[in-house]
Amino acid sequence: MTEVLFVRHGLPVAGVADPELAEEGTIQAKRLTAWLAAERVDALATSPLRRARQTAAVLAAELGFVPTEIADLREWEPREPNEVYTPIEQMAADDPRASAVAEGRYGDFVPDLDQPAFITRARDCLEQIFEIWPSGRVVAVSHGGIINAILAGVIGTPDLFWFNPGYTSVSRVEKLRSGRVVVHSANETGHLLGSRP
Repeated sequence: MTEVLFVRHGLPVAGVADPELAEEGTIQAKRLTAWLAAERVDALATSPLRRARQTAAVLAAELGFVPTEIADLREWEPREPNEVYTPIEQMAADDPRASAVAEGRYGDFVPDLDQPAFITRARDCLEQIFEIWPSGRVVAVSHGGIINAILAGVIGTPDLFWFNPGYTSVSRVEKLRSGRVVVHSANETGHLLGSRP
């Protein structure tokens, strides 16, 4: 059996392409690290994008793993090569993307996305993780969109984007001995609110 804990990166800075973590994002990652100390972790994977790699580095420093970079854990491709990243919380009130998320129309956040290709990449990414780690608990630091697509594929929802993962939230997927893949949780954020004994 393999359990994968998909972690969304911490809060990044705004206004640059491939941003690094903001100070708050680093704090979020440290809180997650303390929370995960109560669980056995066997491996750590990360998206190649900077905000995910930096989140994984905080985890790696405490958990003692060198992160394995997996290209397909990255987010959707930007519309333009130097497109800047703006966290949803910092978008202007009249930004159609912010309105889409506020109204639960998550699919409208990236209307020009090649959804069939993204769905295929999400499925292939999950299969790759299970091939690399046929057993154990893997923490995979990634992004909100690809986490949505992976979980959507497992539960079979027609909505590619169906929730808005919090920064450093954990969503758990497990491949059982039977080969069946199940979702155990989505968007765990307890580490941002409290601590474990």
